[in-house]
Amino acid sequence: MNALPGQHNEATRLQSLHALKVLDTAPEVEFDALARAAAAVCGAPISLISLVDNERQWFKANHGLPGVSQTSREAAFCAHTVAQGQMLEIEDAWTDPRFASNPLVLGDPHIRFYAGAPIRLKDGAVVGALCVVDRAPRRLNIQQREVLTQLALAVAHALEGRRAALMAGQAAADLRDSEARFRTLSEHAPLGVFHTDAEGACTYTNPRWQAIYGLDLAQSLGKR
Repeated sequence: MNALPGQHNEATRLQSLHALKVLDTAPEVEFDALARAAAAVCGAPISLISLVDNERQWFKANHGLPGVSQTSREAAFCAHTVAQGQMLEIEDAWTDPRFASNPLVLGDPHIRFYAGAPIRLKDGAVVGALCVVDRAPRRLNIQQREVLTQLALAVAHALEGRRAALMAGQAAADLRDSEARFRTLSEHAPLGVFHTDAEGACTYTNPRWQAIYGLDLAQSLGKR
């Protein structure tokens, strides 16, 4: 991978990207809708949510570029957006020395115009870009740039919301596993084990507790 400007915090940025646990996941309606909105607002045939990994850019959403899920990072226009951390607009890639020999310009999808807005997380990490692409040279107007920037912010919020939901689900699963392990141990414990609620009423008793007090489980629940 060729180094790009602004990569002195690259390890931290990649850590933030990988913590999202989104790479190589299936398409999701929310992200597809944001990509379509970007294409519609900017009047572009192609729009992508690109997440820039160590050696590749991977597309969480792809509008107008069927069959393509990723490219090399070296060829990625979005890697430059990530590196500079602000909107990048290329009116004509043929005349830009950074991109004139790029394989995505010389070959499919024959990029001439590119505009990308950084996807910046709350921790400041720029993990990718929401971009629009055209096969003809052009430029965005001020309103289109503003909307593209806001849509990139919405992508960042959606990514962090997705991560929060995953973490909540994992925490709930961990709690269920912990409770199941405790229940298994309690059922075979040689000592009486019980749980109470905030008011002191029994919510659980193990077989040994029930034997000590001569009560079955149903009779023991609610005891104080």
